Amino acid sequence: MSKTINNVTGDIYIGRESGKMIIADMLAARKSIRIMSPYLSPKLVDVLLERFKSGISVELVTSDEIEDHKQPENKNCYRIIRQHKHINERLKNRKELFHWFGIALMGLFGFIALMKLPVLFSESARTLDYIQFFVFGGIAVFGETVRKKGKYMKFWYYSYTSLFPIKIFYSYFSRRKTDRSRAFNLHSKLYIIDDCIAYLGSVNFTRSGCLLNHETRIRITDREAIYHLKQEFEELLEDEYYNHRSVDEWGRELYEAGEAE
Repeated sequence: MSKTINNVTGDIYIGRESGKMIIADMLAARKSIRIMSPYLSPKLVDVLLERFKSGISVELVTSDEIEDHKQPENKNCYRIIRQHKHINERLKNRKELFHWFGIALMGLFGFIALMKLPVLFSESARTLDYIQFFVFGGIAVFGETVRKKGKYMKFWYYSYTSLFPIKIFYSYFSRRKTDRSRAFNLHSKLYIIDDCIAYLGSVNFTRSGCLLNHETRIRITDREAIYHLKQEFEELLEDEYYNHRSVDEWGRELYEAGEAE
């Protein structure tokens, strides 16, 4: 995953607001947008979502620092990930069985135990009567346990898919336990628009990177150079060797974090 592209002509910009032109070209895109950036800002994710809804093909390569779900007011990442609910009919039927079987045990053996209760206070009470009372009462209590198990039994599960292709690499410095020999420290910033414009430089796809920081940005329109950049992008997007977070894993984390708030 290394390339040298020689003799490329481009326009260089150094200073603040380096991302204004990148965003302008994205808004003018007619076919496709490819972004490689280790960091994202929720407001700029909004640009991708708007473009995707307009029928533009969007692809994204980023790092595991995509954490905007920790900011309650900025949850655009939810809109990138779709949650799908799946019903397990076998477990659903088992839930019903547990529920009604528990109620049956409670009702029947609870009633029998109550009928035995007066006998225990009579002079004719025998040891067998006490044993029967505690056995029937125990079965009734067990029935309540069965009913509760049925009540809280989940008969569904979720899966997650992304609106558009996305690759999220774990870095060597990731806080999660990963195989560091397969870490991929993504630091490149690359933007390819309609396969005819490309931006390279230091500009992250963040508000500070695009608008506030002093950054360096190169804009090229060389078709051959863009072809090679696109190849590199696609190799990373399809890579299965380096540590990466699956969409299913990321989606589960996003939605569970939302439920916990």
